[in-house]
Amino acid sequence: LSLLINHYSKWAFVHIPKTGGTSITKILLEDTNTEEVSVHDSLRMLDCDGSYFIFTIVRNPFTRICSAFEDEYRKGNTEHDFGSYLNNIDPTNVWTFPQSYFINAGQTKDKKISHIARFENYEEDCNEILEKLNYSKTIPHLNRNPIYDRHPNLNQEEYYSKVYFTEDWMIDWVRERYKDDFKIFNYGMDLPR
Repeated sequence: LSLLINHYSKWAFVHIPKTGGTSITKILLEDTNTEEVSVHDSLRMLDCDGSYFIFTIVRNPFTRICSAFEDEYRKGNTEHDFGSYLNNIDPTNVWTFPQSYFINAGQTKDKKISHIARFENYEEDCNEILEKLNYSKTIPHLNRNPIYDRHPNLNQEEYYSKVYFTEDWMIDWVRERYKDDFKIFNYGMDLPR
């Protein structure tokens, strides 16, 4: 779960929490030239310039916050229901920072994200990145939600929208907190169904 850089191959990965970055991180760390710069952080921690291929993965804010909640719940870090979880989020918790923070903090004209992959097109986008970096690996699915073991054909967007967003204020909360993410990453502000 790290911000990674490879000075030899001139690339960096900005790992935004709850976007599927654990799987690609595992592959990237197999390269002995890859360094872990920091636990989840932004561009500001990278020592590189415009010649580096800097990439990240983003996710629809609605499904990302549900994934964060489920992760905390599975680990026993919250006893709240989803609504209480939203009302009690620590604003300093990096796991729930807007994704735009990770690409904007520390951005300069010479240091900015070169490529944004989408969680919704995860396998194809990550394999495209690995090919660009000359890795001949296929992307595994690590840190996967165990619900897929019971329901392998589950539609995540449909599931989250029916199970978690039971009141309108919850939808509005996500829209307001992640308004820049919706705009910058071109996600619709309607709840995916």
